[in-house]
Amino acid sequence: MKTARIFTPENRLARHLRQGGPTPAELIAEADSRVTALAGSIRVFVTGKLQEIVALCDQSDDVLFAKSDSISGLAMNVAEVAGAARLDALGDVARGVITMIEGLKTLGVWHTDALRVHIRSLSLLNPGAAPMSPQDQAQIVENLRDMRQSIGLTA
Repeated sequence: MKTARIFTPENRLARHLRQGGPTPAELIAEADSRVTALAGSIRVFVTGKLQEIVALCDQSDDVLFAKSDSISGLAMNVAEVAGAARLDALGDVARGVITMIEGLKTLGVWHTDALRVHIRSLSLLNPGAAPMSPQDQAQIVENLRDMRQSIGLTA
């Protein structure tokens, strides 16, 4: 019976990593500082997207239904970047808007009034709106989540 032979392949990345580049912690810190520097422009971007969403909210039910894909796309734009500008509650509500519209597509669940409440909540959490305590923001997010669950949307 032959003895087992252990073969260790060459790590081709090792020679590149030994050249004294930045550590993972340094790279993360640099990325965090870049995101912090972008917070102002992210807030401007979010405010613009929210204005577009709110303008659609005041339309008739038929128009709101017809523009649901546009609303979902705008809400996705907000949800993707809100956390980077420390607008976590706003991002949660934007994801709630997306969930409401996905409920239409996947389950056939459409509640125009509930969608309007979500959109108006985005206005309350807008970076340009009056400041709100973290507890109040959390309460809004929780109430909207409860509303979605009560109409059969689990996210």
